[in-house]
Amino acid sequence: MRKQIFTAIAEKLLTVPGITYVDLWNDNGAHFAGGSVFPLPSVFVEFEVIEWHQQNNGARRADINVRLHILSRAKKGIHGSQDPAMVEALARFDLINSINTAMQGLRGENFAGFMHTISATNHAHEEIVEDVECFRTSAQDLTAMRRDKPFPGLSAAISTVK
Repeated sequence: MRKQIFTAIAEKLLTVPGITYVDLWNDNGAHFAGGSVFPLPSVFVEFEVIEWHQQNNGARRADINVRLHILSRAKKGIHGSQDPAMVEALARFDLINSINTAMQGLRGENFAGFMHTISATNHAHEEIVEDVECFRTSAQDLTAMRRDKPFPGLSAAISTVK
């Protein structure tokens, strides 16, 4: 189920102008001692803890929360809202809006449309800014569902006695 959801998110976000890299989150924002090893801006998908509810026949259902870590390059040397460079610094919010637009209505075979739930704006950054947007979907995982196999050569005929 996570593979299906990640793949759908990645394919959708790669249609957003400016996004050329989507990956799974591995605390990627903490490893920039030598600079970024992937193009910026980038989006990393983190799956929060999933609490599954077992259903019949091996199926299970859950609300699945994902965090989108949006990493972009910070604009340095900006001094207040009147600084002409502020327009460029605020472009990260345009990117976040484009990501939100792309995520709206994203659904798959076994998961419902995503709902935007939380936004966390980075307030302590140096070269790389990490903003986080959270989304929730409801999913039904059928990967462990038992598939009844028909018995070859058997058929059933129903007749009524009059």
